[in-house]
Amino acid sequence: MKVAPAATRRARENRTRYVVLGMLSEAPMTGYGLRQAIASSVGHFWQESYGQLYPALRALVDEGLIEARRTRGGPGRPGASYHVTARGRAVLAGWLAVPPALAAPRNEVLLKVFFAGAVPPEVTARNLDGVAAQLGAQRAALERIAKVMDAPGGGSHPDSRYWRLTLDFGLGFTGFALDWIARVKTVLDRAASPRRAAAPAAGRAPRLSRRAR
Repeated sequence: MKVAPAATRRARENRTRYVVLGMLSEAPMTGYGLRQAIASSVGHFWQESYGQLYPALRALVDEGLIEARRTRGGPGRPGASYHVTARGRAVLAGWLAVPPALAAPRNEVLLKVFFAGAVPPEVTARNLDGVAAQLGAQRAALERIAKVMDAPGGGSHPDSRYWRLTLDFGLGFTGFALDWIARVKTVLDRAASPRRAAAPAAGRAPRLSRRAR
């Protein structure tokens, strides 16, 4: 099993705390509710490790940045509802004021298109069909969210304007990526045409000239 470098794990854990603070600044939540809220919102562009979520909650409680209040977690099960404190809001605001760092790009799709000349064009085209299907599903999910937000009362939260901006990014990105894949497949089809034309010729037996007979 591949293990992420310690520095990478620490950076991921550090950002988890800000995801938690940000979500709880919108409303108090249980641990389960927090997971659901992340999955349906920032989870579309920020993949959070749920294995780090509960340790982050405990650490934030210990630091006084959030507080746990007793609640009923389900039928017969006591649980906790987490509330951000004034200190927690201040820490979140301090992190938001720091300029964001762009992660080094690692895009396997681009990597395989770059080296596509090493395999028949049909191989890359088939791979891109799978990528396009995933992007299409992502775009459909984002469009459903947009429909809810655009409905009457859907944008009543004071922060909904910012949520919509991240949604627009996702819609724009998936639309661009799907258009790009269509252009790549056009290039691949042109590259495959000479191969298809040459295939029957390669299978024919050589014809002898009259003189050779």
